[in-house]
Amino acid sequence: MKALDIAFKVVNEIDKKIKPLIGWEKAGETVKIGADGTPTKRIDVIAENVAVDILEKYGGVLVSEEAGTLNLGDGDFIYVLDPVDGTYNAIKGIPFYASSIAIGYKDSENIDDLFLGVVKNLVTGDIYYGIKGEGSYLINSNKKKIKLKVSEKRDLKECSISAYGFSQEMLEFLKNKMVNRVRIFGATALEMCFTVSGALDAYININKNARLVDIAGAYVICKEAGAEITDINGKPLNLKMDVNEKSSVILANKYIHRKLVSIFGNKWSLKPLSFGIVIKDNEEALNLAKKAIEYLKSKGIDCYLNNFDISKISHVIAIGGDGTILKASKLIGEEPIPILAINLGRVGFLADFTKKDLIRAIDLVISGDYEVIKRSKLSCYINNKKLSSALNEVVIITKNPAKILEFSVYINNIKVEDIRADGLIISTPTGSTAYSLSAGGPIVENSVDCFIITPICPFKLSSRPLVVSGNSDIKVELNIDKKALVVIDGDVEGEIKKGDVIKLKKDGYSYFVKGKEFYEKLKEFTKMV
Repeated sequence: MKALDIAFKVVNEIDKKIKPLIGWEKAGETVKIGADGTPTKRIDVIAENVAVDILEKYGGVLVSEEAGTLNLGDGDFIYVLDPVDGTYNAIKGIPFYASSIAIGYKDSENIDDLFLGVVKNLVTGDIYYGIKGEGSYLINSNKKKIKLKVSEKRDLKECSISAYGFSQEMLEFLKNKMVNRVRIFGATALEMCFTVSGALDAYININKNARLVDIAGAYVICKEAGAEITDINGKPLNLKMDVNEKSSVILANKYIHRKLVSIFGNKWSLKPLSFGIVIKDNEEALNLAKKAIEYLKSKGIDCYLNNFDISKISHVIAIGGDGTILKASKLIGEEPIPILAINLGRVGFLADFTKKDLIRAIDLVISGDYEVIKRSKLSCYINNKKLSSALNEVVIITKNPAKILEFSVYINNIKVEDIRADGLIISTPTGSTAYSLSAGGPIVENSVDCFIITPICPFKLSSRPLVVSGNSDIKVELNIDKKALVVIDGDVEGEIKKGDVIKLKKDGYSYFVKGKEFYEKLKEFTKMV
């Protein structure tokens, strides 16, 4: 294939000419401002000139970060070149830099028109290449040819990723240790290729600064290896053949990609894969579920009632009261799957839609024209053994009626108070309108990052509800020789005795399709109670 020969010749010749420059004191001198508006180092110019000398013999059009767009004369192809990917690394002698080139026909309009990508690791000599419709391969330093395929992992916590753009979402993502490892190498094309060779499981650039020339070669390789590559909102990159074109990037297999888009982007613009439906055990809920199933099938979307494999579900419809919605949240666990909550209960403060809204709400999800609200969850540990997580609250209550309990409450290892009461409620903002409210706790808007500690019928008048940061580590010790129950979202999940330690902290989020505003629901709620 002529184009492949040209690409190999370019990266191999750059490799040959770059090696003597590593460690040369003048290699890192800024000699001009490139076409993309960034400083150009001497090493970049030398590498680009090597490529231009080769490509002029074949003609066509060159798009390169230093020269911009160059007409090379008559020829069939357009070349998108990053002569040195990881210039800083090369200058500093950090062993992670590459050369990248992508090729399309001269009339190519955007990145998806490119049919060939080649990336050469200029340190190891490994060459990655992908040909549209023919797959992607690695030729390693031993000349062994290996077919590339994106990782099949489905659990984020098992994944190693390369991540750029430290937004608030990214910092929270890292703080909560939602992945196994985060690595930053400083050479975009090479890091993208690592996601299809087994060294990484995902590449993320949250900032909108990944340039066409940075990613074009690796884009073809990764697509041909079965990876999903979009912007952070799950939309196609659609980068035009222009050196100034930039985008955010999320690259991974389809399972991890969806999870990352759900964390960092307008998560919910992705078309639903399939719906799981969780219902209250009554005829009204079943009939409404049948209506939803019939409508979803008419739209070509699979759906499953009550029993389903959560890994195959992108959205859940919960039909019933708050208990049904809590059941759906528990079923989803840590997966970033939005719940479309349809109220059939008496109060239904967790639900944003009525049964009359069902089809309209489903249409909003299918079109991607909707918002999602995050609701903090609270994990509970007894003597370091984890129980389930709460969307509403964790309640520590006497096992025997009319028997008062004694607790010590600690926030971030600092004792706050000794409390004598019938029990203790540790509530999320979502649960602030449930049991905590009945026990005298405050109403808290869902978006507030906090937890509420509310004594139940306290002995001392000075024992009042306490609102603490959502990042707090909460610890409760039982100080009396009486047994108590740990109840999570209405279900008894454990029993404790004197000396046992309960630890509570934020455990990610549940996601809900937004319908009504919080204060609109609150107004309706206060009329009912």
